[in-house]
Amino acid sequence: MTAARYRVGALGALLMGTMGWTGRELRSFDRVLLLEAEGTTSAGVSLGDVDRDGDLDLVLAKGRHWPLENLVLRNDGRGHFVAEPLAESADRTYTAALADLDGDGDLDAVVSNDRPDRKLVYRNDGRGSFTVAGTFGDPAWSTRYVTVTELNGDGRPDLVVANRSSTPANPRPSFVCLNDGAGAFPVCTPLATRSATIIVAADGDGDGHVDLFVPHRDGGQSLLFWNDGRGGFAGPPTPVGAAPSYTRAAVAADVDGDGRPDLVTGDERTGLFVHRNAGSRTFHTAVRLGDAPASPYAIGAADLDRDGATDLVVGYDRAVGTVHFNAGAGAALRFTTVPWNDGKGAVYGLAIGDLNGDGWPDIAAARSDAPNGVWFSGPSR
Repeated sequence: MTAARYRVGALGALLMGTMGWTGRELRSFDRVLLLEAEGTTSAGVSLGDVDRDGDLDLVLAKGRHWPLENLVLRNDGRGHFVAEPLAESADRTYTAALADLDGDGDLDAVVSNDRPDRKLVYRNDGRGSFTVAGTFGDPAWSTRYVTVTELNGDGRPDLVVANRSSTPANPRPSFVCLNDGAGAFPVCTPLATRSATIIVAADGDGDGHVDLFVPHRDGGQSLLFWNDGRGGFAGPPTPVGAAPSYTRAAVAADVDGDGRPDLVTGDERTGLFVHRNAGSRTFHTAVRLGDAPASPYAIGAADLDRDGATDLVVGYDRAVGTVHFNAGAGAALRFTTVPWNDGKGAVYGLAIGDLNGDGWPDIAAARSDAPNGVWFSGPSR
């Protein structure tokens, strides 16, 4: 996804020019490795060392509404990959998240499938081969995304399941599924939500417990649910952003450098916004991030230029993506924006990490109707 040369992004009236960039090294993402010969309906990508050989491998979640085989792509350490099926079955998959669910030191996989498929837990044999170890939730759930995070203080990763309803008269709750300590999830508790395609986990109030931001996908209010420390979320949530919301992409990251996680959201109708965390469970008025060229479908956050500030990567539906390099200007929120990828297909999933061992974070993207790929970091043009 490359187009024009560098262009300066505007965060309302605050993001102007390239002031503050003296001494910083911008990066470009021109070199691409396509992971497939043609595009299908992929939806998610995860990074992790599944075979414990010291480099990051890829797991591609494929299918969405139409069954396809999910793929594990083993990395040789230099950014070359060999693909194999995650399992010998096809599923309607949106995400395949990696985490050590059972505490044995290797990365297992949690696969969120759309209805009527089972939602599956895969156990890693320690060498990157996976077998089904169990299920979670209800096959009838219209599940889009699964977030893996530790919620109740027992040291084992739990699951947060985002379920969508495109019909306001028929809302569907999302669910929290706590780990039983052995990597199984026998009980799931509903969240008071109505339609979500992503749920973001972060400690929003600094009390040491992971809270849950649930963007509304289909015209309602986005909400932040506060953790009681035991993985419960029964207290009143905090509204975040304007309603109606049609947000399908979001990430938590300390964008302004004050030590508190902010929220960056992508509304498919109104574009990108930064919601700065003001502390005490409140947020500043949202500020627009640039002019989105199309509907934002995925957002990633990482320090891409190694300057200590968190940068943002955005993938769109049939438009060239954007990398927003953070100038570290605090509340002023100054970014410089550069393009990435070819603008083909819809970027449903993003993952960021050093995939070729050169010390610079690269961008992996899962796309529908265009081949999945890795865009390697390189010197600015």
